[in-house]
Amino acid sequence: MSSQMEFSPHSSALALDTPELLAELAKVVVLVGKPGFYDALSLLLARVLRCKRRLVMRYSAYDKPAFLINAALTEEGVSFYLAGLYRIDPLHRLARESPGPTVVNLRALMGEIEEAYFAELFKMAIFDELAIMVPAYGGVTIAFCCDRHRVRFEQQDYERAQALLPMVDGLHKLHMDRLFSKVGDGGSEAITSSFRNQFLVLDRRAKVVYRTEAWAENSMAAAALPQISGRIADGGSGSLLLEGQQVVHWETLPDDFTLAPQGTLVVLEQRSPGPLMTSGDAALEAFCSDHNLTPREAEIVRLSFLGLPNAAIAKQLGVSVGTVKNHRWRLYYKLDVTTERELFHLFISTLLSVEKSKVMEGEAPPG
Repeated sequence: MSSQMEFSPHSSALALDTPELLAELAKVVVLVGKPGFYDALSLLLARVLRCKRRLVMRYSAYDKPAFLINAALTEEGVSFYLAGLYRIDPLHRLARESPGPTVVNLRALMGEIEEAYFAELFKMAIFDELAIMVPAYGGVTIAFCCDRHRVRFEQQDYERAQALLPMVDGLHKLHMDRLFSKVGDGGSEAITSSFRNQFLVLDRRAKVVYRTEAWAENSMAAAALPQISGRIADGGSGSLLLEGQQVVHWETLPDDFTLAPQGTLVVLEQRSPGPLMTSGDAALEAFCSDHNLTPREAEIVRLSFLGLPNAAIAKQLGVSVGTVKNHRWRLYYKLDVTTERELFHLFISTLLSVEKSKVMEGEAPPG
């Protein structure tokens, strides 16, 4: 987690029509096609949106999300997220369902599943978040996330982000094109920060223009290439599941793609579980049933996951704060946990188990 002080809503920030913004923007432009691009652009966006906590996330078509820039979460928070919490991240779901350029306020995306997720995650690092999401090639979406710990974003912040969206999308497209142009000239360092390193580029005649070393060393990918080429010849995008939960997927490149106009980008990814299909109510019911919780204990768990302190829980239940504390103590003793965070981790484990059982029974599609 960043130790820097965040901007308040009334702090000075980069206005959209000032020479200072143009000077900062010039620094970003210089880094287009270079490894420092995401750091510089996310810093510029954070200044405009008046916060210093920022993330740049890569959401993939099949693989887990990845942190490209992290100036918000602790190592523990990152580990917990990648261990399974990402499956109830609404940005992850949105990136797979609607990958177009957009501005998102995470609080507006909260559903039943995400409510518990945000109640805990916000306590660790994030109170509110604005994300500018732009598509990349190969089924990848890049999200520039600006986070606040104590103060919500205002309507004017959202409007600023909307005004910046075309610029961010345009710069990012140029960044992608520069990256792929460089790999064609033998330079591949910068592109590995944006893509998994197993991919190849075919021209419009299906001739290999570029392949990464990792792709070339993957015997299964090499063996599948004739089949992939045949399916590409049939037109459009597609995918092929290989052994070991590896997925090859491909898409047609645009006319202005410098390295291979109207060619094909073929990406090899690990197939990881996708967004959860289980509702929050179903998961909570399963959690309470698995651990033999009383109705009162179940209600305290639910209200705790919504971020309510003991006093608010007591008021809602019509009991004293001392009674809530006693119930909570017995609950923790029964579950062998000592903190809300441990309780939440246990709940997430149940949530993932419920989803796994539904998939095995054919009630929900795998991710």
